[in-house]
Amino acid sequence: MQKQIQHEAKNRATEMLSGILRYYETPYNRPLAEVPAIWQKGSARLLDYGQKITQTKAVVLFIPSLINRYYILDLEEERSFLRYLAGQGIYPLVLDWGTPSQTEKNFGCDEYITEILTPAIDFIVKTSANPVALAGYCMGGVLALAASKLRHSKISSLALFATPWDFHCPEFSPFVLEKQWQKEMAKQIASHETLPASFIQSLFYLTDPFIFEQKFRRYNELDPSSRAAKDFVALEHWVNDGVPMTANVGRDCLIGWAQENKLAEGNWLVGNKKITPPPPNLPTFIAIPKNDHVVPFDCAMPLAEASKNAHIIRPSAGHVGMIVGSHAKRELWQPYAEWLVNNSF
Repeated sequence: MQKQIQHEAKNRATEMLSGILRYYETPYNRPLAEVPAIWQKGSARLLDYGQKITQTKAVVLFIPSLINRYYILDLEEERSFLRYLAGQGIYPLVLDWGTPSQTEKNFGCDEYITEILTPAIDFIVKTSANPVALAGYCMGGVLALAASKLRHSKISSLALFATPWDFHCPEFSPFVLEKQWQKEMAKQIASHETLPASFIQSLFYLTDPFIFEQKFRRYNELDPSSRAAKDFVALEHWVNDGVPMTANVGRDCLIGWAQENKLAEGNWLVGNKKITPPPPNLPTFIAIPKNDHVVPFDCAMPLAEASKNAHIIRPSAGHVGMIVGSHAKRELWQPYAEWLVNNSF
């Protein structure tokens, strides 16, 4: 039995390494040209995906995570949430946070919201003369929720895609440290100006260590010329194109949100306002994917349950598959587009 286990482990390791080598040997250049930036502050830019639209049904601002590139929303021509919405007459904008520069080196989540996100909203509303719909993905959903509190009169609706809330849910409980270790973690974070993307990526792997092995073993079995193999390379390129996190953002997320559970406990303040679930009079769309290993169901669902009158859907995919997977159009893009048109202005 022990020899069989050793043999199986060796085979799996070999298959995984073969997949990794093939991935690194496969050249990749993202095939889409970048759209124009219509506003910029510091490293952040507002990218315009609606420039060809003549009659607009709604203006929506997408807010991605601070630690992943925005283009998961525009990965390829056929796998682009933003371009799909533009094709439906909706005017999509996306905030590209960029890489932290000297301007943002001391920013925490608060400053990213008050110094970049809310001024971007002000610019959009002034330019379009209409309120803007906010749509946040993952961590971007938390930032969008905070911005909706600070600019409530300028927000027509709110969408939260795979947005975390309760970090003391059962799936994350093994990562909640005792107070003395929380202090040590805070000290280590503060000793860096930025936390590298590779460090942040390793934290995601800890939630399910077998995902890395499984995905490269599956990739190794694919025909290199197949659509599935090309899609894998495009997605993996995005995964590995992460963004460093400022120390203060690290403190907010890894200590304040994850360890102290400030979001679910109602203890997170931005601009002296307590950030709570959206009120009943703000049209809210919430998507919680059924197979999310990054933001598990029990982490996201408490926010949905506390969002009175929210429209909630459960796409069958995972955290990223919900946005770019084979069923994304049917299970997320189309339902959100229809809902947005009916809840604009």
